[in-house]
Amino acid sequence: MVASAATLARAQGVEDPAPAHDPTLIEQGGVFHVFTTGQGLQHLRSEDGRGWRRLAPVFSQAPAWWAEAVPAHRGLDVWAPKVVALQGRYWLLYSISTFGKNRSAIGLTSSESLDGPWRDDGLVVRSVETDDFNAIDPDLFIDAKADGGDGRLWFSYGSFWGGIRLVEFDAATMRPRGPARFIARGRGKDGAGGGGGGAIEAPTMVRHGGWVYLFVSHDFCCRGLKSTYNIRVGRSRTPTGPFLDRDGRALMDGGGTLVEQGAGRWIGPGHQDVVGRWIVRHAYDAEDGGKPKLRLDELRWDEDGWPRL
Repeated sequence: MVASAATLARAQGVEDPAPAHDPTLIEQGGVFHVFTTGQGLQHLRSEDGRGWRRLAPVFSQAPAWWAEAVPAHRGLDVWAPKVVALQGRYWLLYSISTFGKNRSAIGLTSSESLDGPWRDDGLVVRSVETDDFNAIDPDLFIDAKADGGDGRLWFSYGSFWGGIRLVEFDAATMRPRGPARFIARGRGKDGAGGGGGGAIEAPTMVRHGGWVYLFVSHDFCCRGLKSTYNIRVGRSRTPTGPFLDRDGRALMDGGGTLVEQGAGRWIGPGHQDVVGRWIVRHAYDAEDGGKPKLRLDELRWDEDGWPRL
């Protein structure tokens, strides 16, 4: 009897589609590497973007500073990484928190190889209960000169509360510098914990065709088949905004042109990362009880310069 493709995939340790949440992507030498929320930060590898092999997680033990930064955090539950290559190293920004709270922190780890070992590079930014922001869901945008930028780095982050924040990032220290500002807010005032920012999170910034695009996830993740997550976008001539959607509405006023929403098998797509011609995100699988799965597709652009799937 010939084994099914699914049986062979399981036997070879390959998952298609792979369970994943809050993915970030880097492509090196024709090989895809994805890091995701999970115990120790999960690491997936694929040669074709379809079948995924799960490798050793980034963290085998918690850095000592986690306990002071987020006392209620437990174990190796690590969220929402962002991976970039810079200065001969691979850098992973990541979040620690507890669900629905804004006592949170974004940390940094780095390595000379995507397979590790990973060095603890400490705390980048934190938030506490009295802040009007939540320090999770980091993104690092390198405004490369080859793409028409000025080479500066921009660090964005945020979930609910006051919305998405942006600050310049220093490549020498790998830390923020200068004042942070809000650049996008959610559409409603039903966000977790207060602050009136509405349900918005997971910023991703890219440059294309003379514009800087800010992708965000609106509404609610993490509810399985009841998730309402959707991906929206605005654009600006500069990384600092203001970002406007296709109809001219500011993302600071809850605007955002729809890129993808749930349909058919795939419910609540979101927490996107856009890298080169690829968009990666998770969605909840209606054929598998609403479990979050990895989705990878080529991102296309229409004649007016707006992204589409």
